[in-house]
Amino acid sequence: MKKSHLILAFIVFLGCILRIYRLGDVPVGIHRDEAFLGYNAYSILKTGRDMSGQPWPLHLSSFLYSPAGYAYAAIPPIALFGLTPYAVRFPSAFFGSLSILLFYSTVRLIFRQNSRNTDLALVATLIFAFSPWHVNLSRTATENILVVFFIILGITLYLLWEKNARLIMGFGAFLSFGITLILYQAPRAFLPFFIPILILRKKSRHTRISWILFFLTIILPLGIILSSNDLTLRLRTVSIFSTRETQLTVDEQIREDGTMGISPLASRVFHNKPVAYTLAFIDNYVAHVSYDFLFTDKGLPDRYRVPGVGLLYLIELPLILIGIASVLRLQKPEKSFLIGWGMLSFVGSALTFDDVPNLQRTLTAVPVFAILSALGVITVTGMPKTSVIRRIVTIFLVTLFGMNVVYYLHQYYVQQVVHRPWYRHEGYRNLVAKVNEYLPRYTKAVITDRESSPTIFFLFYTSYDPARFQEETQTPSDQSIDRRNFASYEFTQEECPVREEVGTDEATGKPTKVLLGKPNILYVNYGTCSLPRGVQLLDVVRRSDGTSVFQLLEVLSKTP
Repeated sequence: MKKSHLILAFIVFLGCILRIYRLGDVPVGIHRDEAFLGYNAYSILKTGRDMSGQPWPLHLSSFLYSPAGYAYAAIPPIALFGLTPYAVRFPSAFFGSLSILLFYSTVRLIFRQNSRNTDLALVATLIFAFSPWHVNLSRTATENILVVFFIILGITLYLLWEKNARLIMGFGAFLSFGITLILYQAPRAFLPFFIPILILRKKSRHTRISWILFFLTIILPLGIILSSNDLTLRLRTVSIFSTRETQLTVDEQIREDGTMGISPLASRVFHNKPVAYTLAFIDNYVAHVSYDFLFTDKGLPDRYRVPGVGLLYLIELPLILIGIASVLRLQKPEKSFLIGWGMLSFVGSALTFDDVPNLQRTLTAVPVFAILSALGVITVTGMPKTSVIRRIVTIFLVTLFGMNVVYYLHQYYVQQVVHRPWYRHEGYRNLVAKVNEYLPRYTKAVITDRESSPTIFFLFYTSYDPARFQEETQTPSDQSIDRRNFASYEFTQEECPVREEVGTDEATGKPTKVLLGKPNILYVNYGTCSLPRGVQLLDVVRRSDGTSVFQLLEVLSKTP
């Protein structure tokens, strides 16, 4: 076996360990999105239908019509390990680990004309394997990890098609790209622009076939998706074009111009929707390529933040800058391809208004940053003329990189566990266990939805029979799927379902405190609710940082 293959095997092994170790426990808790994906997978496994009763869906109506691809990927591990956090997260860890091996081949193909392409590929793969951005998301049930795998696979197969002229490679490439459309929303904004760059970067006898496959696998499915009100629901809820804030800003600017005597018609030249949307897009895009987003813990959503650690290691900052300079000196095919890949990775997220800058929707940029960092390493280590100085520089870079990695792992496994755990809905696992322990003594349980979507957590942690749930909820209900009642569980929007309020004494007609709640019912209040008189505190569910998240209560009497 070649030395490079042994090094690659070691890198892949370490990358797998980073993604699998304590996968079910860290990050703490399980987010509602993970629970929805997991329970829908469990439902499809058991009944052939999602939790809403739709047979073999491509989109999950219970999850804002998000693509169902990840749910199907989670079926095998759930069948093997049961409905657990580990099983639900396993597809991300598996495809994240597989991406490391595939990425090595991709980099070698991109730089096949470079004499140091093997060294470059090994360094890029090492950086990719240890990337906080990629490791972090590989340890959660998130569709974009699978998206990145299939995009890397598509690029690899397309480059092999150029090299070997085997049509099967071309079909495989566009099939891989097309699969991402049923995995996540972000590729729907990325691929229509990225694939043309891939095709046009280099003259090829496959160009005509490429455009046909591009139309059949990307453009046609996108046209079908965009023509559906249901399938564009998620897009319409997060797009900058759907938020009222832009229009309100325009109206305010016109009114302010009016106070200065400028006519509404003249004001419209400067303050209108096209200008406002363009500025919003630019602001969002710049936020995604900022130092704060890439090198500090300012990336969103909050549930993915690792305290004190950025998406990229600080040591990568000078290497990336050197790498960008190196890319500008490359030949046109490689240069245009890498620049286009990097710049387009942020376009889709820049068109949204929530959780910006967003580290999920922009995960496709991770391979590009790994390549840029690797180019920086190759450039720096190749500059010294003597082997001794070259070795010293290499040891220095390896040491700094190792220190960055060790600090990240400490922050991830130690600090993150107790740092702002409320963003991951921690406490539901213990709550479900405690409610089921107490419930036989009561007629039902009334549970607050203050921590978001209690229904899905009670379904998930009890592995509730999907067929039974579908039967119980088949009658149309005005309740959101987030708090749909089933079995002996009743969910309410009240933060404190049992509480005291000011009422009127029936005997005297004077104001008095009235207890809202009945005996023989198990109540679950949010952890910050005050304890009313006439109520017994049965138990408290706490987060890993010691804060109270839920209170389990019973009413002793109707009057204090």
